[in-house]
Amino acid sequence: MEIKTLMGARARAAREAAGLIQSVAAQQLGIARQTLASMEQGRVPFDGVQLVAMAEIYSRPVTYFYDLRESDGAAIAFRADHPELVDPALKQHLLDRLAALADLEVAAGLDVSHGLPPTEPLSKAGQRELTVVRSVAQEERGRLGVGDRAPVSDPVALLESIDVRVIPFQLAPQEGNLLSGFSAFSESLGAGIFVNTHPSLSIEHQIFCVLHEYAHLIFHRSLYREPGERYRTRGKNASPAEKIANTFAGAFLVPAVALRQHAGPLSRINPTDVIRLKRLFRVSFTGMLTRLCQEGYLDKASNGRLWSICKARGWDKQEPEPLSEPPAYGRRTEALARAAWERGEVSLPFLQEVLGQDRKAVRDLVSDWEQDTQLDAVH
Repeated sequence: MEIKTLMGARARAAREAAGLIQSVAAQQLGIARQTLASMEQGRVPFDGVQLVAMAEIYSRPVTYFYDLRESDGAAIAFRADHPELVDPALKQHLLDRLAALADLEVAAGLDVSHGLPPTEPLSKAGQRELTVVRSVAQEERGRLGVGDRAPVSDPVALLESIDVRVIPFQLAPQEGNLLSGFSAFSESLGAGIFVNTHPSLSIEHQIFCVLHEYAHLIFHRSLYREPGERYRTRGKNASPAEKIANTFAGAFLVPAVALRQHAGPLSRINPTDVIRLKRLFRVSFTGMLTRLCQEGYLDKASNGRLWSICKARGWDKQEPEPLSEPPAYGRRTEALARAAWERGEVSLPFLQEVLGQDRKAVRDLVSDWEQDTQLDAVH
């Protein structure tokens, strides 16, 4: 991609973060709205005067517009059938969020280094490799302190405890195509998992996506590049990387020991049993069917029977008895923002950017922090 296209995407992201529509921004820059639109689309290059003016108006350093993050080792992996759904502006905005979170951690006084395990490169997805994947999932549960018996209540909080940031965004399905999420990694910025929280995606789907992308960070982060081809994410013809990530996510969320403990000696599993288990483990109905089959609870006939019921009732598209409580998106970020503010290391505009909130919301939040501090001082 040409540098002027990437610079245009950054300019658009900065303008939107500043809460300015094109006509207002163009007026402040002293140029026509059509000219600004062409610049943001990468058709017209920037000059030095315009960059300085944008930096002032958008509250960004001048280097923001041409010091493109990907050149410092940031790598992106799109693990989706349609990675082109993320346009340059959205992509750059999300990368900026990752970089801003890294800056926030420093401002809050953290000495952050990513808590990922050593990478386990796998390029094939045969039975031997998938056995290794399930073993790594079990090891990761142990490393993260959840063992092999308890369901994971909130994978977002769990991963952010080891400084793997989980960043929500919303992107509507386009012409029936859907992007669930993707991940990014660089030695300088660390790891980020981006999850689509559009209302059309169930909470079960989002939870699975978090662990799916975490698997890519474990097994494929040394291979992260811009996507040169589409990935098949479902079915028998799914790419090996996707089979690996799906296997890891399923085994992590529904470990074999915990499944034996909670499923019990079921001789004939019915849909009610599957719904009870899928709510307990916070996975989808189809995800639970997959794990029950993998662990030997379902023979071929029973598996086929339950899948037929699932499709007939539309449960492969709409969750039965869906979860209502989302993961803890943003809680860690808000805690870090408060710590950084109390240290005097961040400005209100920066908090607006990193929290993704408007000026009034951030001012109200800061006011609440200050009142809490005053109350603590009194007591």
